[in-house]
Amino acid sequence: MNIDAFSRSKYKHSAKPGDDVILIEPDLVLAVFDGATDPTGAFYNGESSGRIAARSAAHRTAQLAASGRLIDTAGQDIFQALSDSVRDAAVEYNIVHPPSTTAAIVVSAPDHFRLLALGDTGIRINGKTIYQHHKLIDAVSTAARIAVHGILAHRMDNADEVEMATRNIIFGGLDAAVSAGQLTPREVTDVIGTAVASASVSEEVAAGFLKGGIRTQFTYTNVGGPLGYASINGKQIILNGTTDIRLPRGEVETIEIFSDGYVSIPSAGIHVADWEREFERVEALDFHKTGKFPAVKGSTSKENCDDRTVVCAMPARG
Repeated sequence: MNIDAFSRSKYKHSAKPGDDVILIEPDLVLAVFDGATDPTGAFYNGESSGRIAARSAAHRTAQLAASGRLIDTAGQDIFQALSDSVRDAAVEYNIVHPPSTTAAIVVSAPDHFRLLALGDTGIRINGKTIYQHHKLIDAVSTAARIAVHGILAHRMDNADEVEMATRNIIFGGLDAAVSAGQLTPREVTDVIGTAVASASVSEEVAAGFLKGGIRTQFTYTNVGGPLGYASINGKQIILNGTTDIRLPRGEVETIEIFSDGYVSIPSAGIHVADWEREFERVEALDFHKTGKFPAVKGSTSKENCDDRTVVCAMPARG
């Protein structure tokens, strides 16, 4: 198996690590884990809670792979084992905010590849077929963020300050923004209306989330409801937003596993260089991620919109 891999922290000019973790065991398992950014900004022994969650899940995946359990164990049980490992890590590090991570795993079996994915970290097979789940709650916060960014851009001259102020408002919630005088009640109504129209959710659902902000998003993990979603976060896993399929080895020529820091997928090419060219194209066309490539966060002079990671593999042909 020939493998290319690349991972880059969102911090452009710092050695501070990001929250993505790669697992590579050639001819056994390939995986990418994208830890959720800790909204408190806390670090534990030099690591964020998101990185700790991702690393814990990667370590548990490696153990399951070594024992052969990734081949036949039920997907629900595998995801739960990873979630339990995150719970244990949270206790060990005394993490305040519930840590969480996504997972995209490709397991190599004698006659097939098993694809296991939970969350928005994706897998592309043969440069064509994509397995990636997009959360509705992200669509709501993205639409709201773009609306808030537009409002603040007319008041502030510095683009970095606009982005960071926008992030703070979407994180802290629209109610807090009104209390702090950052937005007017009328602007909040318009922002919620934009999210309703863009994400096709009810006003009650959008407002219930956006008024409290992303700081409340953990309450939507592994629960039902329109904004609920699966997460490896120490809780009981739900299967809404998961993949578990098997593909015959003879039908798989290339494998790409990528985190959502790549907001656009290259239409041609299956190597790291192709992913990086696409990343640079997106940065040039939509630096703030408010236009053709909308995202939960935009880029600044100091940070890209997110950490980005990709593993590209070409299995040996028998």
